[in-house]
Amino acid sequence: MNAPSNTVRYLSEPKLADPLFVAAFEGWNDGGAAATKAVQRLIDSFHAQKFASLDPESFYVFTENRPVVKVVEGRQRQVQWQTNAFYHAALPGTKRDIILFHGTEPNLQWKTYCANLETVMEAHGAREVVTLGAYLADVLYTLPIGVNGFSNDPALEEKHQLKRTSYEGPTGIVGVLSNLRQDKAGLMMSLWAAVPYYISIPNPKAVHALLSKLKAIFGFELDMEPLERAADSFDNEINDVVARDPNVAAYVRELKKREFLN
Repeated sequence: MNAPSNTVRYLSEPKLADPLFVAAFEGWNDGGAAATKAVQRLIDSFHAQKFASLDPESFYVFTENRPVVKVVEGRQRQVQWQTNAFYHAALPGTKRDIILFHGTEPNLQWKTYCANLETVMEAHGAREVVTLGAYLADVLYTLPIGVNGFSNDPALEEKHQLKRTSYEGPTGIVGVLSNLRQDKAGLMMSLWAAVPYYISIPNPKAVHALLSKLKAIFGFELDMEPLERAADSFDNEINDVVARDPNVAAYVRELKKREFLN
């Protein structure tokens, strides 16, 4: 197989069986880093192998979205560019594979960026595509994280209780990719977690919520216990933060009143 685009850089050419394609993007679509950490959890849990990446040169204004320098082995300085990597693995408990894409929302050429993703999907026969996102909302951190979303399959929406939001306004790369995919053959789905906007640290409860929903829909196996422990620790940590910050504590009390009245 030749690289389907001069922007896609292949490291290997895996032969995949009916792969599910799951993507998440750093940036505007990733409240509490929930979406990208969900994909990273799948990469780690499934021992997924990187097989391709996107060349960042065409998609970023580097003075606005800068690469970073890391010191390797205490001496060598290495530039790390924006993450846009494809991974593959067997999907546990099924007879199919999965492609996992961990990306970074681009500054430029969004249509071309999405076209490159679609080229990889088509080259490997990915007929089912899921995007993950997380948005900031007025929600209580003590409650379970809600997941809503949409699909081009209304029956699947109803079966898995995916509630569409009425949001209209600016969108991110997840919205653009999902819109481009909705009229294509095969399944398109987007899952979104609602995370408390007043908590700026990564949110493992939202990661747990996204992966629980994804697991229920596609029937794969995934050990959720580590995420459950992380969610419990997160609750304890946030309790301490709220107790120390009178402004946050007052806001949480107000949210509890609203929840009670509803």
